Amino acid sequence: MKASEWIDRVKKQRGWESDYRAAKEIGLSRTAISNWRVRPMTLDEDSAIKVAAALGERPEAVLLDQYAERTKNPAVRSALTEAARRLCILC
Repeated sequence: MKASEWIDRVKKQRGWESDYRAAKEIGLSRTAISNWRVRPMTLDEDSAIKVAAALGERPEAVLLDQYAERTKNPAVRSALTEAARRLCILC
């Protein structure tokens, strides 16, 4: 998933309507969220851990998903996606 999809997932789960509130509650900058919306990117490690905490998910699952999203190697992507699936983040 792209960073903006993770933010949307947190907002939906928490019932937050605005990116401003999500940024404030998660501990991210509003600029970062805005940039993720304009240019689809992945979460950096620190942001991934904050998003995982906001979702009540295991941080390693979000990190694996983001590494899988970034890689260009199909075999690596498949391995990382499978590991994330085993952690049930993509369930």
